[in-house]
Amino acid sequence: MLRRLALRRSTSAVAAGALALAGVVAVLAPSASAGTVTPTVHCVLPAGQGEATGPQSITVELDPASVQPGGAVKGKVTLGESPAKSTVSMPNIPTTPTIELAMKGAATGSVVITGPEIPISVEAGKPVPIPPYEGTFNIPAAATEGTIEFTVVKMVTYTKVFGNVFETPCTMVSGAEGTVATVAVTGSAGEQPTVKAADGQHLLGSEVAVTGAKWTPNAPVTASLCNADGSACSAGRFTASTLTIDAQGNLGGNVKLAATGIPDGVNIIKVSDGVKEASGPLETKLYVAGARNASADPNSGPVGLTVTVSGTEWSPNRAINISGVNAEGAPFGVVNTTTTPDGKFSVQWTVDSDQITQIRVREGTSSVNRKFLPFTVTTGPLPEKQDVSVTLAPGKLSMSQAASGIDFGSATLNGTAQQLNAPLNQVTVVDARGGNLGWSLTGTMTDLVAGNGTDKIPAGNIAWAPSCAAAPGSLSQVSSGSAGPLGSAPATLCSQAADSSKATGGKFTADAQLTLTTPEFAAAGSYTGTLTLSLA
Repeated sequence: MLRRLALRRSTSAVAAGALALAGVVAVLAPSASAGTVTPTVHCVLPAGQGEATGPQSITVELDPASVQPGGAVKGKVTLGESPAKSTVSMPNIPTTPTIELAMKGAATGSVVITGPEIPISVEAGKPVPIPPYEGTFNIPAAATEGTIEFTVVKMVTYTKVFGNVFETPCTMVSGAEGTVATVAVTGSAGEQPTVKAADGQHLLGSEVAVTGAKWTPNAPVTASLCNADGSACSAGRFTASTLTIDAQGNLGGNVKLAATGIPDGVNIIKVSDGVKEASGPLETKLYVAGARNASADPNSGPVGLTVTVSGTEWSPNRAINISGVNAEGAPFGVVNTTTTPDGKFSVQWTVDSDQITQIRVREGTSSVNRKFLPFTVTTGPLPEKQDVSVTLAPGKLSMSQAASGIDFGSATLNGTAQQLNAPLNQVTVVDARGGNLGWSLTGTMTDLVAGNGTDKIPAGNIAWAPSCAAAPGSLSQVSSGSAGPLGSAPATLCSQAADSSKATGGKFTADAQLTLTTPEFAAAGSYTGTLTLSLA
């Protein structure tokens, strides 16, 4: 007779995810590889400033000249005079230069050398000056022994003006087919690091949580974002990063997506610690605004009153200016703010004139993307207010179960496999952490062992079909795991994805239908095992 299986809670954490891997420590060689090409390039200036085509010399020096698969290479880039000429004069523009190199031979694909952000001053009618710059990239971990030949694909310069990032791409028209530098690949890759961006779709301008393991302990971290095909990698697509590696080699922190210049879809985040590199998927999307709306609360009051002006469905990550206007439309003092990645804003504006008849809400300097809100200036004293506040401390991630035993009943051996069903005792997960984190509830199963301690029914003979639900009032949804056999490897019962754009949490129930398939032939007797559930 099949006896009851004991259900036991566990505090062990289990994490799962599909992670892209990259390489490890490089063995440095004493010499470097360098070369120069002078292709015809075609540059497109930002903000409608025009285009330019002409020759430009490009020198690339790679050091070391020999590395292991996954090893780090430092590149130095020296550019000749650009055919692109600025149409305006501006001092100290924050600028980040990049160059993309294609690989052939012992590795394929492309790599990007990204220089540091530096201030550059431009003069109208003169070529845009880009001083020599250096950056590090990693040879693919899948590289084979041999020589990698590098050719220039394109150059992209990122500039920051008035809080926005602009791209100046220069593509190769002709003359860039020649090899500009080479690197020899020797040996093989060792243990590879991992990197994983938070699941879900992330709006441009928002922060994304990133984790990983097996990195160089306490090493500095750089991150870049590439297109889905691995091209156009740029650190400039992240405007901020808090990524760090701890003493155990674990990667953690956030990156902030640039407000523009990133295609919708599944892109690739690439992380390097100067020795190792890894990449993984990161899905992005630019928020598309609908019909703009705005409101003022209150919409009347005396001079000196503070008014909350709010709006939704505006262009994301854009400057918004708010001012009172008189009957003729002349503005008074201005308050500036910026929309969120999903096109919202809320800001305090103070009534500064008794001549105000409307509040003007405007996107940048646009004469079209704006709203006028009626406002009546009254006489009398300012209203008195008492601030009300409350602090909500973060709670815990916890679980409980309805009971601790599962009984499949009994079966009589008859030379055929038989299926016995039993429900999982319902598990309740409460996520009261008050953040935007995710969680995963997994299960592992031991073999069922007979009373004699010798005969066994394999753990894989037990399968489950999970069914999970979120209780009303929960902030996020829950996903049921896949149906299938249990065993020593953790199987997902339920999970909730992290969401960098909003708070997560709530109360969730986890159920499952369990099915035990008996062997055709086995020793008669009672068998017991343990199903362990872990929440992390």
